[in-house]
Amino acid sequence: MSSAPAVARDSDPVTIPLTALLALDRIDNGLFRSEHVFEIDRPLYGGQVIAQALMACGLTVDEGRDPHSLHGYFLRRGDATRPVIYRVENDRDGRSYSARRVVAIQNGAVILNMSCSFRTVTPGAERTASTVESLVHPDQCRRITADPGISIEARVQDWPTAAQYFPAKFWVRPNCILPDGDSLTHAAAIAYMTDFSAGLSRVNGSEILGPSLDHAVWFHRPPLWSDWLLVDYGAGVAAGKRGWYPGSVVDGNGEVVASMAQEMVYRDKR
Repeated sequence: MSSAPAVARDSDPVTIPLTALLALDRIDNGLFRSEHVFEIDRPLYGGQVIAQALMACGLTVDEGRDPHSLHGYFLRRGDATRPVIYRVENDRDGRSYSARRVVAIQNGAVILNMSCSFRTVTPGAERTASTVESLVHPDQCRRITADPGISIEARVQDWPTAAQYFPAKFWVRPNCILPDGDSLTHAAAIAYMTDFSAGLSRVNGSEILGPSLDHAVWFHRPPLWSDWLLVDYGAGVAAGKRGWYPGSVVDGNGEVVASMAQEMVYRDKR
């Protein structure tokens, strides 16, 4: 992992640099521990544990292979005041692909399990799977006041209705400069961001949106997050007290960098 210093953006408030949140301590072969913990009692942000799990897997893969997909299941609520242990299993290293499995552990219990895959970077024909209508430049958009523990900057053109609650289309960038040429860190940073906001209404009839169940990300191009990215969540499905929605991550040129999907729980109002 790159040891480049975390340089904060001038426009960002005082938060933990995203690169610091992604940093891991290698304990043994295939065994890692998160370095940063929060001093106040708070749930562990799901995007953080996904990103760190991807970092742990990537640190066991030979150079020249970038992350191209991940699928994780949230099993228990994490504690942001305690470090997380990541145990990586090497399933296969083929000629072009490497497959890994990882579990995230706190207090002796698994809080996340995840599979991810890496591929040798290979050029080929490119097509954009979908297009996103142009929006106002992020500098002209309203800043979302995110939780100080979330290390990204987000801006939205039109705030959603009270029924929608979460913005479904917004701009994002990390709160620090990511190291050049470090595709693993850039991919982990994008994965961190994909758990921000939600593509579902907070209230669905008598139910309220709860925690995430599972989360998937596909990287279509070599990960690069050096400027604003647009997140566009598509129409979701709510049934059986579960809600699912897809999303696209698009760069300033309109190219789809990554796609994601997430399923969340709906709970009865109290």
